[in-house]
Amino acid sequence: YEGIAYGLSKAAVNQWTMTLAAAHPNLKINSCSPGYILTDLTAGMGATKRPEDSNCHVAPLFLLFGDVPQPEANPGRYYGSDAVRSPIDVYRGPGDPPYVGD
Repeated sequence: YEGIAYGLSKAAVNQWTMTLAAAHPNLKINSCSPGYILTDLTAGMGATKRPEDSNCHVAPLFLLFGDVPQPEANPGRYYGSDAVRSPIDVYRGPGDPPYVGD
């Protein structure tokens, strides 16, 4: 285990998101991070905020009710806990500039 499950689960969700978005182009399908919160997967990895003490609701609410762009090319994007587009392969912290690549 040793922290591998966290990264593997993020990669799997991102790939699933992109696959679903490509298969259903008439729907807006994206994924988001609830933030680095204390869960069974992050225990012992430095996370300190419990879900009820975090702002983990910001990104899901933005994806449900916000004006989320949906490009024709490369649909199925990933948004950070601050509801800002993030890369899927490197960390972008809350407050960092948005990811602008494909």
